[in-house]
Amino acid sequence: MKLKSITFRCSEAQMSRLESAMNTLECDNRTAVLSDALETFLRFTEQEDIAGLNLFELVSRIDAEGSALEFASQA
Repeated sequence: MKLKSITFRCSEAQMSRLESAMNTLECDNRTAVLSDALETFLRFTEQEDIAGLNLFELVSRIDAEGSALEFASQA
């Protein structure tokens, strides 16, 4: 598999959350944290009861789950 780079800008709040996740996961690599988050999200959206939702339904479903749980346990 040939890997490709993705570059994007983020807000200060997003950077703080990313740094916090890196500390929590004891990971010094932002790419690993973002890749893991993306993989987790994609697995979440591939679930049979989630796959048929449109974007607005997906957002409502995630909001209904709340933020008290870790993202991985929500997904």
